[in-house]
Amino acid sequence: MIKLLSKYLSLILGTFSIVLIFIIFLNPPTDYDAGPMMAYNFFFFFPMMIGVALLTAIALVIAITRAIKKSNRTLSILSILITIPSLLYCGWVFMRSVLIYTEPEPKYFSDRIENNRTSIVLEGKTIHLTGFKVGSDYKRRRVYISGIPYFNSEFKIEDAYFCQGDSTFELFYAASKDSVVVFIPKAEPMYHDARSENLLKVPVRAIQLTDSEMAELKSNRADSIKRFNWEKDRIYLDRRTP
Repeated sequence: MIKLLSKYLSLILGTFSIVLIFIIFLNPPTDYDAGPMMAYNFFFFFPMMIGVALLTAIALVIAITRAIKKSNRTLSILSILITIPSLLYCGWVFMRSVLIYTEPEPKYFSDRIENNRTSIVLEGKTIHLTGFKVGSDYKRRRVYISGIPYFNSEFKIEDAYFCQGDSTFELFYAASKDSVVVFIPKAEPMYHDARSENLLKVPVRAIQLTDSEMAELKSNRADSIKRFNWEKDRIYLDRRTP
């Protein structure tokens, strides 16, 4: 029995390595979040791969040694052939690991670029307007209206209003003693986050105008109504998490 086992040892080890590969394929990860993936890799995939590599290496060494000694060459060649799938799989996993390890860190591209900002001083309060070019191609415009400056560490997006539109979007505003009125196109309303608890601290209301009313406002507005200016050259990357 021992002699028979010794004779076919390389063949058995090579077969076991293929069985382990099949077990890996039949048990893929089910959760790709960082924690579950780490557990899958360390407690299943890596141990299985170490087993595949060891069994393949031992089987290959035994088979090559016997082939050199011309001891049952047919069996030795068959044992070498049966280790080829395991060798290829180990090589593929190794190359994938090297490529992932050497892959450069992804570059951060903000989904918004600051374009301009202004402030409106009321009695006892300052309202801040911060304009951005947004979207993957930065062709849409958005203006945040808040009681805290956008780049202040205490600023929270859910505590701000914002108005937005396409590349032609215009916003006009006027201030009274204790509030701000913004004039925007009817295409989109003034937005806010439903979870906000502090929007009452931002005294602003929006008046939506038709295209013809906006055109009239652009050409014949009162001195008290200001236009939010969109700069062409001033751009700052927004490092805030969207």
